[in-house]
Amino acid sequence: MLTGRQTLGTIEQSLADLRREEAELSKRIERSTRALTDLQERQSEAYRDLARFRLDTDSAGALNTRLDSAAREARKLLDKRNADYKVLTDQLRQCESDRSQLQKKRVELDSARDAAENQMDELMEAVDGRLEGDAGYQAQREKTEAALATAEAAASKAATSEKDRKEKGKAYEADPLFMYLWQRGFGTPAYAHRGLVRSLDRWVAGLVGFNDARANFAMLTSIPDRMARHAERCAEIALEEQDKLAEFSRNAMTDAAGTDLVGTIETLSADIDRIDGELDNLDRRIETLSSALAEFSSGEDTDFQKAEEHLSVSLQADDLKDLWRAALDTPSPEDEKIVQRIEDLKERIDQVTREIRQDRELQRDIGRRRAELADVIKRFRSSGYGSWESTFSDEKLTTVLLGELVKGAITGAEYWARAERSHKRRKPKGRQVAFPNGSGLPKSMGGFGGGFGGSSGKRSGSSGGFGGGGFKGGGSFGGGGFKTGDTF
Repeated sequence: MLTGRQTLGTIEQSLADLRREEAELSKRIERSTRALTDLQERQSEAYRDLARFRLDTDSAGALNTRLDSAAREARKLLDKRNADYKVLTDQLRQCESDRSQLQKKRVELDSARDAAENQMDELMEAVDGRLEGDAGYQAQREKTEAALATAEAAASKAATSEKDRKEKGKAYEADPLFMYLWQRGFGTPAYAHRGLVRSLDRWVAGLVGFNDARANFAMLTSIPDRMARHAERCAEIALEEQDKLAEFSRNAMTDAAGTDLVGTIETLSADIDRIDGELDNLDRRIETLSSALAEFSSGEDTDFQKAEEHLSVSLQADDLKDLWRAALDTPSPEDEKIVQRIEDLKERIDQVTREIRQDRELQRDIGRRRAELADVIKRFRSSGYGSWESTFSDEKLTTVLLGELVKGAITGAEYWARAERSHKRRKPKGRQVAFPNGSGLPKSMGGFGGGFGGSSGKRSGSSGGFGGGGFKGGGSFGGGGFKTGDTF
């Protein structure tokens, strides 16, 4: 069986290894890219040397001027590019250093929290025994259970009254004359019309039996609000009682341990959560910088493309091609070495270009795999799978499956599906006397801090309606007039 923290730690280490591999590949591509431009500059120089042997002074001068101009412009762009690249590299190095320090601190805090949680787990039996004989605790437990039952019943009745309001209110809301008078506030102090309008409204009210219906509708709409407020107050009382009960458990654990373990764990968890937030921000920053550097290293930035264009266009001009063909057709001892140098440089340029193309493909693949790993880690953290209570029955998650994810043989979604299927939550030791239903237990150990309605504290309650089954009536509207037999 794997613990959640062990599993998450292994995945995070794999991500760190993949990031290092990606960084090394980016450096290699950058070196190759620089080497490519250097080879092109050397090829340009070789053509200038060849021109001095093959062309007259004026033609050679014109060719050299054009090649020199292209080389200078390319060098200017590359110098600017190198400066920008250094800035990005320095920023990335600083972010990675900051992340390394934060991760180291997180490991230390996580280790301290794990030790405190394990100590607390070992003391559960002793704390249970102490509380079983504590009359004050038992009395508070009974009081808490009664408050919870009351809160559940109140919540159920509030839901029933709201359901009745929606169902029975349809008949009233469907009658336009009734709703006309209701919205005007007829029959209440809010009604302000006089004279003919008041007389006509009174006539309409008599026609539809508004006065009796208004009282029923007013009660129908007001009861759910009162019931909801009552349910909220009952929930608040239940919370207060649960907090008191949790305090008994916490104090008993503190006495047994000689220190406030719950407080220690919660403080460490808060610090870890804060660091996780900082790590998330750094990861986004690192991702942005890595993407920018990947663009640089692959030669996709504007400055490199312009520099490459200057060099390649100058080397592909027709006069250079003519010069090259003439040297091949009528070789002489003077230019034979230069021709061979140009051929060697061309072959080397083709080789470096192929290597860069292959490395760029690998870079894109590593980037995709890194994103898959990062997404899995994000899911682990958001789901609490790295907590003390989390365990995994599938030990392949840290071996074969993780290896396949790192290699790209499976997707992050496939890995996550396997993790979800094998995930289980362990409970602390003991007989569940202390920290009942997780009340007051640290969240990392499956608790919810004593909150009513928490994931571990829900209790099933009665679903019966208020007043013996809710509102009953057989009212209906017909022929434009309001007729109802509803009673409340």
